[in-house]
Amino acid sequence: MIQQQTRGAPQKKYTLNLLNSATDYIDRILSEVSGMKCLILDQETIGIISLIYSQSQILKKDVYLMERIEANASTKQKLQHMKVIFLIRPTQENQTLLLQEIKDKRFCEYYIFFTNTLSNFYIEQLAEADESDLIKQLQEIYLDYYIVQPDTFTLNIPSTIALTKSVTQWNSKDEQLFQRVLEGLSATIYSLRRIPMIRYQGSSEICAKLAQRISQTMREEYEQSQSQFMLSNCLLLILDRREDPATLLLNQWTYQAMLHELIGIQNNRIDIRQGQKALNQAASINKTDSENEFVVASALDDFFAENAYSNFGELAQNIKDFIDKVTQQKKETVQINSLEDMQKAVDKIPEIRKMSGNLSKHVALSCELSKLVEERQLLKVSKIEQDIVCNEAKSEHQKAVFQMLEDRTIQTYEKLKLVMLYALRYENCDKISRMKDVLRDLGVKNNSLNLINHLLDYSGKARRQGDLFSDKNIFSKAQQKFKSVFKDVPNIYTQHQPYFLTILEQILTNKIKENEFPSTNLNQFRDRPSEIIIFYVGGTSFEEVKEIGLLNKQPNQPNILLGGTYIHNSRTFLAEICQLGYENNIEVVVDKSNPRNDNKFHKF
Repeated sequence: MIQQQTRGAPQKKYTLNLLNSATDYIDRILSEVSGMKCLILDQETIGIISLIYSQSQILKKDVYLMERIEANASTKQKLQHMKVIFLIRPTQENQTLLLQEIKDKRFCEYYIFFTNTLSNFYIEQLAEADESDLIKQLQEIYLDYYIVQPDTFTLNIPSTIALTKSVTQWNSKDEQLFQRVLEGLSATIYSLRRIPMIRYQGSSEICAKLAQRISQTMREEYEQSQSQFMLSNCLLLILDRREDPATLLLNQWTYQAMLHELIGIQNNRIDIRQGQKALNQAASINKTDSENEFVVASALDDFFAENAYSNFGELAQNIKDFIDKVTQQKKETVQINSLEDMQKAVDKIPEIRKMSGNLSKHVALSCELSKLVEERQLLKVSKIEQDIVCNEAKSEHQKAVFQMLEDRTIQTYEKLKLVMLYALRYENCDKISRMKDVLRDLGVKNNSLNLINHLLDYSGKARRQGDLFSDKNIFSKAQQKFKSVFKDVPNIYTQHQPYFLTILEQILTNKIKENEFPSTNLNQFRDRPSEIIIFYVGGTSFEEVKEIGLLNKQPNQPNILLGGTYIHNSRTFLAEICQLGYENNIEVVVDKSNPRNDNKFHKF
């Protein structure tokens, strides 16, 4: 018989800091179950927990063994002298597996935590299965999301393209996908103990449906347990990715965003083998997984926390300054004129590696980025990209794009993205078909060329309610200047600002239009919000993460939290777009003239 069933919220009151909230959950779960214990997770909660706690931290909490609930039954040990903690999502599969676990009686005591709400019917099923009264605690906690950093979260859903169809055309799988989005966003807000006012993008059917459903479920939850929540001037803003596809197509020049665009970050980890191995390949052949994988998390890495939003030149200078400091202390003479020189200095002077901790990792990653930028001629490409999205100059842009298309040093993938950006700005231009012809002559297949049309179907002018290419933005460009250390990274490459800053400006100046961003009837207020949660259906980007991070550092600004169904780079975004044309057939675009191309790197 189940002896306890409660809904959990963090015991402390926090600002909009998801990491604090989640850490409090896990601390209580692992500490309140005393003695040696086993921790059983599922495929998703493994990823969720890995962003909060390291394995060594978990082991310090007397966790003897960790398992996955999906593991083959034949591999599971009988540990009837040991307690067990289950931390799992309330999926149908997990519920079935848990019932079997209870019947198998592998452990002496069961402490069960679901990351979201359960049905009363399933709770009754558990009670019936627990014939020996082994379940000592059953609790719903709200931890159904992935915390990238304190002000950023994702649901890790790579594609929600199916939800862009009319709701009347959804099938059962689409409904399940929507339910996962609803559950993840609701859990995020519940864990913060907020009852927010909700605004949503009026032109988006999916945003409207999500806003109404969250409003309904939150009202019901609040009525059941008012003491768990607080009414405040918190605003939830639900946006549709289709309003700004351009941000996801641009090359990036700040550290965290560059890493994701050029190599790829998954759950705050980077695997060099998944990108083009610009590092010394011969030296890495025999490296272990841990040596090929780098963790880039602000909570665990002070250098990354300080430099995640630095442009590439600033990053290089910060690394150089540290190495100079160490070499002066050692009275070593090291000439540093490039990132490669920094790599040699790290290898030459062991004290740098010992004193810097994570710094040698960032030297290696910076070298990787530098080589990718050079071999793919990204400075040349990015200048045109930025000009297209920031300025109206049709004839000049037309000429520049055709020049890039004829440039043999530019990779086909970059050329395709340039044409996409041009098509987004000048949608009805008759030269777009000529650009496609040039791409076709370069060997680009029709499936890839069709991505241009699919992109316009997804987020062309007819799909957008705002002016994506307006020159208005929340901050003066002068305030965004970067002091470049290397002459090849001036701030011309970072002049673009995501469109959501325009919407934020309207909110903060009380100029938001009700017909464009309607509100539900939940906790309405007229004052300037003191807290804002922004959620992108269709995914967000690390460029947008950077903007929120910079805003949160400014005085007298609301505390802002950014989340999305996924954190995209251009490849994952285009992988989603290509699903509009065909299923399970991801086209690969490869520039065969470049001997160092890696097919995996160019998969959309």
